[in-house]
Amino acid sequence: MDFSDNYDAVLKQMNVRLDTRKMKHNINKNTPLLPFQSREPERVIFEKGFYRILGEFARIELNKKWDDNLNIDDLFCNIIESEEVEVEDDSEEYLKKLIQEYLFNEKDELIILNPYLFLYIPLSNNKRSKGQHEIALFIRDIFSKDNEKLRNFFTNKKTSHTFVKFILNFMPKLPTAETPVKYVKKIDNIVNLFNEDINFAIEYDNFLIENIDKIFAYYYFFYITQLILKLSKGFDAENDDIDDLYFLLDWEKASKNRKTINKGYNFLKEKNKSTFSRVCLIDQLNTLLGTAELLERDMLNYYNRLDFESQKNLLHYLKKWTATYQYIRNVDLDKTSIDEYMINLPDDFKKLVNILYDTINGKNGITKEPKSRYALNLDEICKKFFLKRRGSYGYVFNIDRDMLLVITALCVKDKKIKLTQLFEEYEKRGVFFDRYSKNEIINFLNKLNLIDKKSDSGDAQYVKPIL
Repeated sequence: MDFSDNYDAVLKQMNVRLDTRKMKHNINKNTPLLPFQSREPERVIFEKGFYRILGEFARIELNKKWDDNLNIDDLFCNIIESEEVEVEDDSEEYLKKLIQEYLFNEKDELIILNPYLFLYIPLSNNKRSKGQHEIALFIRDIFSKDNEKLRNFFTNKKTSHTFVKFILNFMPKLPTAETPVKYVKKIDNIVNLFNEDINFAIEYDNFLIENIDKIFAYYYFFYITQLILKLSKGFDAENDDIDDLYFLLDWEKASKNRKTINKGYNFLKEKNKSTFSRVCLIDQLNTLLGTAELLERDMLNYYNRLDFESQKNLLHYLKKWTATYQYIRNVDLDKTSIDEYMINLPDDFKKLVNILYDTINGKNGITKEPKSRYALNLDEICKKFFLKRRGSYGYVFNIDRDMLLVITALCVKDKKIKLTQLFEEYEKRGVFFDRYSKNEIINFLNKLNLIDKKSDSGDAQYVKPIL
């Protein structure tokens, strides 16, 4: 197998100009892993929580797109012009006011009275809409591409409320638009767990409508944090392992002996500093190998399956690309050609990949600004939903009562489970608690009468369904 054309493809992908020693780090060309933005105006800050993303997600699910010209007058006109409805002239203003009061709150935000109305939550009216669209597309591609139940949830207009039913029948039509799949799924067990949980929640319409923003925000957070940790491990990453990240409960106090201080937000934040470099590396290597969607461990397996001559050819062009990168970035001022850089590079796939990564991530690689801006995408979702400042410890991962109850409801579902199993279910969903937090949770659930005691031992205590 000859990899020379793939080497040329990498040069093109990176906009390499050898004469001027310039190139551009382009990502998401063949392995789009994360919906993060490297430009500040496009980064999502979740000013309306997760609702704008849910609106776009619902539209993508149903092959629709937003119409910037839509407003409340369109709904009103549909009603007035309908042959099914007779409205006296003097009643038009009253009807319009009634619809306004039913559909919008005092902040002029759409009230979700029925799942179908998610389709009518607009994106932000600025550049942040691009980032919101990308997260919505990411969630569709990763979590729900094949979930017919969830798709049906957003088409559901059933309601026992006569006036709401009346409004739903006259909602303006949205333009049709099919959005191609873009993002690559890498952690199947999280995806499977999401679909198990969301399919259960769909059976409880009111619960899901009230808490869908929390469920989607959590699973988005869960997946991206685990993927960031996986990427940071390079060749040592296991596809379905869940790394432990520890949380404090909203009402607890922090102290230096709590696990979340050392294995929580600050730990993750440190790992996240190199995420942009890892994403760049993976995109470049997939192009060079002529593959798509592979992470480093998968690439090593791919390399090991090649015959000897193909391995030799690949190593030559991997060395040449690594040397080209180092030459453009002036890693060694004493070397003036790509060939000089190639001389001391090893004939070993893993070592070469690690050298390329160290170069990309080092002082001569990607500049500080795009790496830090890319990393801020994680900070935004954390600060909105999962962080609390704890004095001298700074920000610490945090779970409030509402989020804890939602996650607990999904863990327990419709049959009581052992208390010990509940903590196992939390950990399956990436939520780890130390022994102090576990005791607080037991006390909290006891106050809500959600624990059925057979005895004082943990094995003989059961958690009742919340729904």
